[in-house]
Amino acid sequence: MKNYLLLLLAGYMLLMSMMAHAEETLKIGIKPSEPWVMYDTSKAAEEHEPIGFSIDLWRAIAKQLGVKTQWVYYDNTQDLITGTEKEEVDAGISAITVTAERQARIDFSDSMYELGLQIMVAPDKQASNPFSIMFHELNKLFTLGNFSLLLLMLFISANLRLWLDRLSKEPPIFPSGYACGLKEALWWGLTMLLTWETPHSRGFARVLDLSWHLIGLIILSILTAVVTSALTAQAVSGSIRSEADLPGKKVAAIATDAPRQWLEQNDIVVTPVKDIAEGIDAIRKGDVEALVHDGPRLHYLAHKINQQEGKQVLAVVPAIFHPQSYGIVFPEGSKLRESVNQALLRLRESQNKQESVHQALRKKWIK
Repeated sequence: MKNYLLLLLAGYMLLMSMMAHAEETLKIGIKPSEPWVMYDTSKAAEEHEPIGFSIDLWRAIAKQLGVKTQWVYYDNTQDLITGTEKEEVDAGISAITVTAERQARIDFSDSMYELGLQIMVAPDKQASNPFSIMFHELNKLFTLGNFSLLLLMLFISANLRLWLDRLSKEPPIFPSGYACGLKEALWWGLTMLLTWETPHSRGFARVLDLSWHLIGLIILSILTAVVTSALTAQAVSGSIRSEADLPGKKVAAIATDAPRQWLEQNDIVVTPVKDIAEGIDAIRKGDVEALVHDGPRLHYLAHKINQQEGKQVLAVVPAIFHPQSYGIVFPEGSKLRESVNQALLRLRESQNKQESVHQALRKKWIK
């Protein structure tokens, strides 16, 4: 009987030891936010297979902590924060900006990523150099068809002028021989577009000289009008080069995100949108002039959409403002927070003169 009790006690202690060393499973809340968290929202939760910077970072943290992960899916940042506050999850990770208002409800880890706000615009709103505007307008005016027509007119006029020169009783203007004569006649045509520097001529030759010169004046007038109009329109509508250009503009921001709060605090009228896709659509339709959001995400989406379209349809203004950080969120007083902070520090440290895990993830997801 005594041996049986000892054996039972040993088995119990072994079972308790195994349970103590078994990997703990943590519930981690996430929500879609390219390139931080991405998965096919049309599929069932068990088929989501999330990827992204935040997903890889948490998996590296979980490996450091020796725990397993059970993903819990939320639709937006506010739902994720509320779920964390209600302790539906052990932690939440995505692209969650650290703010004082949120910190009053939940706990944040140390910074997992540092960034700032940037501005997405249509390419024409980013242009401010008058020369770039001029070349852009000239490129639209001088299509292949228009340029071909101008060359044809020049060739016909040069031949006609050469023929009139040959018929004239006056000393010839152009050298003998068709090739040499046509070369000089073509140069005459180009010169007459801009100046009235032509040898003395009479009759129909003088009419042709004057007509070609008038054509040049008309072309120059059209070019001047087009470029001036474009520059005037740019001055009236205004390019957007930094946050200082946003007052008075139609600016979109996600209704529930921190960028909207910053804009309103700086007396910038905001057009709230449901999500970033709606904001981008508003830019492309011309309903708004700018979309303010976290810089890395804007760069990622602009690059992705431009590649899909095969041309530049979106641009991100280089200026970065309102520095901020992303953090991992925990229920208030969570004992997990300190362990995660230590893991974050280790993942930021380089190992054996090689780049850190954190730096490798930056290069992989946020180029």
